[in-house]
Amino acid sequence: MTARKQRFYSRLQIAAHTLKKISDRQLLEVAGVTTAQMSALAIIESEEATTQTLLAKELGLNDSAITAMMRRLIDLNLVERVRDDNDGRSWLLKLTKSGSEAVRKTGSIEDEASAKIDELLGEKTIATVVAAMELIINDPD
Repeated sequence: MTARKQRFYSRLQIAAHTLKKISDRQLLEVAGVTTAQMSALAIIESEEATTQTLLAKELGLNDSAITAMMRRLIDLNLVERVRDDNDGRSWLLKLTKSGSEAVRKTGSIEDEASAKIDELLGEKTIATVVAAMELIINDPD
């Protein structure tokens, strides 16, 4: 069957929305952040420090969306802007102590969500779905 006949796009959107709603609810309860904000925090943590431009690229967001998100995370005292030691004109994003704690507290939420997906789909299906998503994400058109 074709993607259209199976309503692939619609089902993909609904599945993503369902997972995001569940995740947002849990993350807001535990750390006061959304799924998108936690993704940004996790990237900043993994890099130790990064620029807004690189963060926007990694998340697939435009600069204005990242600027607004960083403003909120700075206001929540989860992220700080610091001067880049290598380029005094540039600013880097770093986690505060509270930001690191938020990432640590929410690790179990991602683990639980992943375990549920493992249970529902199994390893082979997950590998197939991930490969398919990578094709869609990396298609130049």
